[in-house]
Amino acid sequence: MFFILLLQITLAVGRNGFYKDYECEKSDENLKLLVKKIVGEIIEQENCIVFVTDSVYRTFADIVHVQSSPTSKYEIALRDKEQFSRPRKQIQRMLVDSKAIGCNVYVILIANGLLTSKFLQYAENERLINTRGLFLLLYDHRLFQPNLHYLWNRIINVLFIRQYNAYRHRSGEKVFKKRIDLYSVYFPSQGKRITFTKYIDTWYHNKLRYSINHFIKKTSNLRKKHLRVAVFEHIPSVTEKSRAYYNKTSNNNSEALGIEFELIQIISKAMNFKPKYYMPKNIAFERWGTRGGNQTYTGLTNEAMQGKAAFYLGDLHYTLHHLKYFDLTIPYNTECLTFLTPESLTENSWMLLILPFKLYTWIALLFTLVLGGIAFHFLSLSYKKYISLYKNKMHIQTTFMEKEIKSLYLFTEIQNSILYTYGMLLQVSLPNLPNPWAVRVFIGWWWVYSILVAVAYRGSMTATLANPVARVTIDTLGQLAKSSIQAGGWNKEDKDFFLISSDFNSQKIGKKFQLIVNEKEAIEKVANGSFCYYENYYFLRNARVKKQIHEKQQRDNGTTRNELLKHNLHIMEECVVNMPIALGMEKNSPLKPHVDALIRRIIEIGLVEKWLSDVMEWSKIMEIRQETESEKALVNLHKLQGAFIAIVTGYLLAFLILVGEILHWRYIVLKDPKFDKYHLDTFYNISNITKI
Repeated sequence: MFFILLLQITLAVGRNGFYKDYECEKSDENLKLLVKKIVGEIIEQENCIVFVTDSVYRTFADIVHVQSSPTSKYEIALRDKEQFSRPRKQIQRMLVDSKAIGCNVYVILIANGLLTSKFLQYAENERLINTRGLFLLLYDHRLFQPNLHYLWNRIINVLFIRQYNAYRHRSGEKVFKKRIDLYSVYFPSQGKRITFTKYIDTWYHNKLRYSINHFIKKTSNLRKKHLRVAVFEHIPSVTEKSRAYYNKTSNNNSEALGIEFELIQIISKAMNFKPKYYMPKNIAFERWGTRGGNQTYTGLTNEAMQGKAAFYLGDLHYTLHHLKYFDLTIPYNTECLTFLTPESLTENSWMLLILPFKLYTWIALLFTLVLGGIAFHFLSLSYKKYISLYKNKMHIQTTFMEKEIKSLYLFTEIQNSILYTYGMLLQVSLPNLPNPWAVRVFIGWWWVYSILVAVAYRGSMTATLANPVARVTIDTLGQLAKSSIQAGGWNKEDKDFFLISSDFNSQKIGKKFQLIVNEKEAIEKVANGSFCYYENYYFLRNARVKKQIHEKQQRDNGTTRNELLKHNLHIMEECVVNMPIALGMEKNSPLKPHVDALIRRIIEIGLVEKWLSDVMEWSKIMEIRQETESEKALVNLHKLQGAFIAIVTGYLLAFLILVGEILHWRYIVLKDPKFDKYHLDTFYNISNITKI
């Protein structure tokens, strides 16, 4: 009896084992037919497929060979215990090559859901796959863990194949029927940490129930879902006026909100979603974010790394650094990055007498003066020596001749000749006009020359007194590099940009580049003349106007201190770099293609330029008001200090000459043995005869 029972159990187990093997083989064949059907549907749209399989489903990669259309195929065979902390170079190379040629279809058939999740995490984090492509995966509940929720907000064109071996009717009866369902994910996700799937189609009896396009577009209409938008207020992308919108205190005014804020307003309407604005904690100081310890970041970068928002507003630069953590749209604008520098006044009023002419003009005038004085001197000596001698020989000595010779005393001595020539240049009349006509003609033309020079000098001096004081500004990188003033900004990437530059001046700036977080402190240092602040032109222009208004209010209230230490703010004319600016999005965001198309249209119709003009309108108006309210260039004592310096210098020189003459009288004249104070005329006649 026992032997018969044992035989029956053995036969039953054999039948069950044979049945399971048969059913397993039949199930694999059924799954293969479904994969073949889906791949055939995909090939109608794409011509390149990447198969990622393991040892169980490796034969499924042969499906493409039976298709009629030529299709490129990449086969990646994973080991059962594949490690992606140090991935194989072959896997990495195939993923890079497939993405480079535009493969955007991925058929991932792996029995182990944990291995599938590790592969997707690795490939998505390293951007080795096109997350906006088409994906076909085997359903596994381990793919929907909370830590993988972010994947299904980036990989949305996905089908999950879920096999059923048995299911129950409502009556509770267990029915064994082979059925395969197709599922996808919701976008945007309906839960914050839980991924919900939705039913798409069923494969039963070797055919699909609905036979529809299973990869439908999910980004064109988001059905009024809420998408989080992280906001960092920065000119010209987002202004402080936009705060009323995300604080829900809007009064529908017409003030400028910022380029990126206006972009989101239009994009949200076109894609039918509701933006949910928020300002991250400490964003005013952390801004785009800096790197901290343990590979952590702050600011917008930290928000992007944690996937807290779908969009990031904040004037993001289109750089490789930002591309590591954000998806950046096409650039909507280009900004000039430059320095806000102190503007110094030239304290050169003491040079008033020489300011009207340039250096070479003064050299020419002095040379002409000396040459003219010497010419007058030699002309007078020649006339006295040759003309008077000739007349003596001819016995034409008359009283008129004596007067003519005596009138040449103005120029017969070289010091007198230079002095009177200088006097004529200053339009001082001669004490006596020489009688010789040759000298008179020469004097006449010298007067014409003197009139022209004097008029030019007076006109230039009038302009020097009437015009505002000239300003010393820094307008090029070379001037900034040579200057002793420190430069800096708040971002370490900007410092590295200068240090690694091939330009020598940029390297010098990078060596003295200081990191400063507080914007108000940086502007104050610029106003004190000890710092140059690095930012975009629009931000600096707005900051300059605010500082000018603040200084004016202080002057009106009488609270300005150390006014002499303040400098006007000047924006350097040379751009360090023209930086493309883009809208920030979540890394590998599926919305990017549609958003790029919308931004391109917005740029083409000129809305970006209009919004930029609106943002800068306030700054332009305030600058015009500052110009109209500026003080006129009146002549004051400060500008006339050159005249006082001239008279003081003359007094000092006269005093020194007087002292010299006194010393000469005491120590030379009085000690001369021939000196007799009672017969000075005899002493000077003897001295003159001795010199001769």
